[in-house]
Amino acid sequence: MTALDEYEAAALLRLLARFAAEPLPLTLLNHAGIGAVLPRSRTETALRALLDQSLSELVDAAGARCVQSHGILLDSVSAATPADLVPALDTAAVRLLDAAVPDVPDAGPHDPRLRLLVPHALALLRRVGEPSAAAYALAVATRLSVALHRTGDYLSAWETSRTAADLAQRLLGADHRTVLAARSRAGRALFRLGRYAEAAVVLRAVRDAQARLFGADDADATDSGYGLQLVLANLGRREESLTLLSATVAERRSALGPAHPLTLRARASLLEMLPATEVVTEEGGALLDLPSECERHLGPDHTVTVGARHNHAWALYLLGRYDEADREIRRVAETYVRRFGPEHPIVLAARQLLSRTRTALGHVEEGVALMTDVVERRERGLGPEHPFTVAGRQLLDEYRSGRWRPPRPPGG
Repeated sequence: MTALDEYEAAALLRLLARFAAEPLPLTLLNHAGIGAVLPRSRTETALRALLDQSLSELVDAAGARCVQSHGILLDSVSAATPADLVPALDTAAVRLLDAAVPDVPDAGPHDPRLRLLVPHALALLRRVGEPSAAAYALAVATRLSVALHRTGDYLSAWETSRTAADLAQRLLGADHRTVLAARSRAGRALFRLGRYAEAAVVLRAVRDAQARLFGADDADATDSGYGLQLVLANLGRREESLTLLSATVAERRSALGPAHPLTLRARASLLEMLPATEVVTEEGGALLDLPSECERHLGPDHTVTVGARHNHAWALYLLGRYDEADREIRRVAETYVRRFGPEHPIVLAARQLLSRTRTALGHVEEGVALMTDVVERRERGLGPEHPFTVAGRQLLDEYRSGRWRPPRPPGG
């Protein structure tokens, strides 16, 4: 091994010591950001030197080729790293992690490779000593939490955002914007885990702090308010939820414009939340045309467009237009399954509505079969005591007993 090889191997080992002693995807090292530590063209040579000296090893994890080093070694290297090198190493490490997390996380199938990044995001937050680096690392960790959330991995999303906020708070303080944003994401994940009361407490506290510090119309406060209204609706506080949702629509329309995905998404929630008598009159009757508006602005396959069609099907169902609702929710469910796989929570929500429309149209056995499958999958994915699972079992029992009746449409 040449002196240059040894120097570059040492530089790479110092960089690896900013991460956790867990499998680190090799793709993370293949990024221009590594140039602040060693030339990108020399990364493979430096890694080979570490492997030859048995300081690191290559492992397979979640279908990805990874490098892994012993925790004691990494701790020793981190402790021995000259202080003047630490800021550049921290910045480079966060930049590499940043590049590995989706820029704009979208709903999608479960991706075990995202979990590989979690221990490294948290390790960085334990290592960094500068507030600016901590804020950057926390922003990346929060985005990783969003990505996990949107694949349906709510437990990992909650653990990631909550722990990241706790770690960053020591340098940034409880009222820092990025800390509050991370806690807001933790509240959203708690909701999806069925822990409604806890989620309401977290989201209300965060929203109040954001409004106090940044203004009531701040984008982060609005986002937390949108999350809070979801919780309130599931706690049975629908009037309070609808008031908050209407405020969210107005704030997003004013700040972002009527065609922004977040504005359209909030308006789509009105299709689900408003009573049937109000859906037909909201926005002068334009709300029922929202799926077409979403398609015009975002395209037919955008997640917000498909979600608007999902909620539109619910509105049609409440209006007693069962045939139309059935056709629309069937197409939505098929799209969801194709994109996310059969186990994703949003797929199960769509199939539950499909079971309602099929049963309302007299196809009771098909409705029972659909709901049986939904309940079984929810028990595996969310647990038998999750509120969504419990509600699904209750609906299934009503189908089987013959007690179930579709909602009475306005004027029916």
